[in-house]
Amino acid sequence: RFSKGPMNGEQRAMAEKDAAGVFVRRSEFDDHPAIISLIGDEAHILSKRFGRYDVTHMIENATLGITAVDREGRVIGYAAFFDFPALTPAVDPVSWPEWLEDTHGHPEFTPQNTLWLTFFLADHLYESEVAENILRTAFTTLPEMDVFLLALPPSERLFAPMRSAFEFVPPLDGAPEPPCKVHACPRGLFIPNLVIRTARVEDHDDLVPVFNSQSEVLTERYGEYFLAEVIAAQDDRSQALAAEADGHAIGLMALTADMDVRLLGDHFDLEAFDYLLKPDGGAAAAAGA
Repeated sequence: RFSKGPMNGEQRAMAEKDAAGVFVRRSEFDDHPAIISLIGDEAHILSKRFGRYDVTHMIENATLGITAVDREGRVIGYAAFFDFPALTPAVDPVSWPEWLEDTHGHPEFTPQNTLWLTFFLADHLYESEVAENILRTAFTTLPEMDVFLLALPPSERLFAPMRSAFEFVPPLDGAPEPPCKVHACPRGLFIPNLVIRTARVEDHDDLVPVFNSQSEVLTERYGEYFLAEVIAAQDDRSQALAAEADGHAIGLMALTADMDVRLLGDHFDLEAFDYLLKPDGGAAAAAGA
């Protein structure tokens, strides 16, 4: 949940602009009057769609609240995400995972990787851009989230612009008729799914631009092919892992068990970590006795 204080680096990153001039940022309580004004004559439609909502409550209590503004700073969209179906009173806020599994299956949707899009509003002139920016930013801001769910009353159809992002999740055959229709938006629709695997020497060409864009010191200090050398040097005590997206390596982690513990101890306070030494078996047994 975002703090209400000054924006940090992560929150500033949320204020990214697309080609249409739509900005997204964390919601603030000062957005309240503009959100109410944007609701305007559509209050009845939104109540039928989402249930009884309270803008003040959502701004203050949403797990994630995102506001969209135009170049002049005018509010043109708002979305509230909760870690339970907040405006669906027929579903228990604590046991919703069990309810969802019993009625729709999908045990993979858990409180640890799922949020519910509880409320969405946008100026109709910008609704597609607002929806895309908000959903993409929400997934970027919360990397642990795999899916966003949306609950609608049985009589409500999935509305634009969410029809291009959410898919209907059908209930299980023979399950009791659910009190709402559930729709799901997978992370992979906006953020490429990562594959973590053992690094290969041929990843070098993909990884060099990634590293050079962040620091040229590594290449200057260790040479043009240091990444290939690190990857090729893998053995039982040294491993390199690559993150792959869309068939290209986009990240690298090198790990080794070979280190000079004495040198580290000379420069860092390692007492809290037992000086990175394994306890002597005999001494540990004696201490336990």
